Amino acid sequence: MRLHNCKYVLATGTTGRYAGCDLLKHPEVNELYCLWNCGFYSNQVQVFSSLLTLARHGIVPDKIDYSMGYKHFKKDPNRDLYPDFHQTNPSQEIEFYKEVEIPDANKCQLDLYDWDLYNQIVKRYFNPSGVVTERWQLLSEKYDINPEETISVLYRGTDKRTELELASPDEYFKVVTQLLEKNPTFKVLLQTDQVQIIEEWKQRLGNKLIFFQETPSTASNSPIWDLMEKSGHDSTSWSQWFDAALRCVSECKYVVNHTGNVSFFMNLYRGNTEGVYQFNEFGYMPAHMYPEVES
Repeated sequence: MRLHNCKYVLATGTTGRYAGCDLLKHPEVNELYCLWNCGFYSNQVQVFSSLLTLARHGIVPDKIDYSMGYKHFKKDPNRDLYPDFHQTNPSQEIEFYKEVEIPDANKCQLDLYDWDLYNQIVKRYFNPSGVVTERWQLLSEKYDINPEETISVLYRGTDKRTELELASPDEYFKVVTQLLEKNPTFKVLLQTDQVQIIEEWKQRLGNKLIFFQETPSTASNSPIWDLMEKSGHDSTSWSQWFDAALRCVSECKYVVNHTGNVSFFMNLYRGNTEGVYQFNEFGYMPAHMYPEVES
């Protein structure tokens, strides 16, 4: 059993190696430690994939700990960020699967998602913290978002183009226009790290466009987390704002996005892929990904 850049600590008093995972002596609980130090949702995907791997073997950690990873999102390198973002619900049971698909977030594989198991894991380990819940509600109220009459667009720009072929903003806009033609009263919630797209879509959509001033954007090609870290901003706080924004995006009637870690976690928060229009890693949307739009 090989975990995805995580370490599982077993509360048995046993030390040594077990199927490729480190087993360390721990007095109270079984813990999963994230060791990954990349983008926030890249880290999250590593944790989620490790939880799937453990579920294959009938293992359900009591606790998740971020103290060994997520270094770009905290000033104290030893701080456990998990409670800043999530709450665990121990009463949520997780079924054990011998075989389960470990998703590749950078590939368009929505039809392979095992939502029964995925939703169990999300409801146990990725419930929003108090701070994230408060900001989620604040954004929804401040921007008067009615999820049932909103098309959300998740466009991850900046350095993402170094990882895969991005569809152009115009391609996104074509899908949005198609949805608006059938739903003319809907508004458009745009969540992007690229300020140029915000300015362009403001001109195109006018008062139909919603964008959060609380989440940062840039004209550069550097990832937001890198810019925030170098400028001395509170990386934990702005990441909490972003997670709250992502939960707003996940609630909307329709979502237009592309493959990647952020979109993958948005889908997990959503709990299904109904109404999701996703561009793949080659920059186009496969024909079968166009769901029938209901007005």
